[in-house]
Amino acid sequence: MTNYLVAGLVACGVIIYVGWQKIERQSLALNQANQQVATLEAAAESRRNTIKLLADLDTQHTQERERANQTNADLRASVAAGQRRLSVLATSCSPSGSATATSVGHAEARAELDPATAERIVRIANDGDDAIRALNALQDYVGRACSGIK
Repeated sequence: MTNYLVAGLVACGVIIYVGWQKIERQSLALNQANQQVATLEAAAESRRNTIKLLADLDTQHTQERERANQTNADLRASVAAGQRRLSVLATSCSPSGSATATSVGHAEARAELDPATAERIVRIANDGDDAIRALNALQDYVGRACSGIK
């Protein structure tokens, strides 16, 4: 009978040992899974922060572009209505009343542009300004979006 008791105790010990090993493997797997979850949560938080920064950046550049477009539209309207005039330096022509203009040593001869030409020049300048703003926005975007990439 003691043989059966010893065999029973040995069997119980083996079952407990095998169960314990299984629990340790599951505990190790759980710890690894928790570490992966923590890593993924940190990555998700970083992504959320980056998205917020980029959204703020987009809002800033959109507002800047809208203000510039309004200023440009006002300038084009002023030029078209004749409230503002564009002129260029004219070196090969003499100003009207050259006797008085020559007595002022630093007077510049200027030629006024017709409103249609002036409006085209303003549009060309605005297109250049738009391109510069777009380039600056792109550089800001890349600088902020890629700052965490190594």
